[in-house]
Amino acid sequence: MFQLKNYKTQVRMASNDSTDHITAQLGDFTLSGDIDTKLNCKTGIWSLKNRTDSKEIQIDYIAFDKNDVFKNQIVFKEHNKIDSSASKFYITKDKNPKELVLKFFSPKMQDELSKEAKVGYRIYRGSKRIKDDSITYKDVKEGKYLSKINFTFKKGDKIVGSFSEFVTSKNSRSKDSLIMGNNTIYFIEKIE
Repeated sequence: MFQLKNYKTQVRMASNDSTDHITAQLGDFTLSGDIDTKLNCKTGIWSLKNRTDSKEIQIDYIAFDKNDVFKNQIVFKEHNKIDSSASKFYITKDKNPKELVLKFFSPKMQDELSKEAKVGYRIYRGSKRIKDDSITYKDVKEGKYLSKINFTFKKGDKIVGSFSEFVTSKNSRSKDSLIMGNNTIYFIEKIE
């Protein structure tokens, strides 16, 4: 449903010199988001809404290169409420001169055996790297991770990094087999 070629009715408007905004209709579905005109690929948050049941899927695309587009965050909503058990996303809980608090959510896999996660990050002041660090989580059951980055930030500091979760679960089709999955989310935050 996120393939533009499936939509016969499309409206495309230039947002700036490198981005066009597209809104497309197909029956009860509306797809909208931005296209990077230089790379000719999706970028930013795309939304697919269903008029009949108030459901929505949002996908945050990051374009690294023309043929390297990553689905960074995937959010399932119903009546504008996020289903955090099925979605992969993060929110900023607090951002102040003393700490940055992020909360990461990852979808639950069937028959999970174990979960491990790591948040790796760098703090930049201008173009100078100030700090590299990470936070590791073991045996988390809920798929919700609260990350507190304590640091004396200055206005304009940037925090860039990634959250990565590794999940092991049983394969319900076979007694002896396992399924492994990896959820990754990239983030950039700026201290204002």
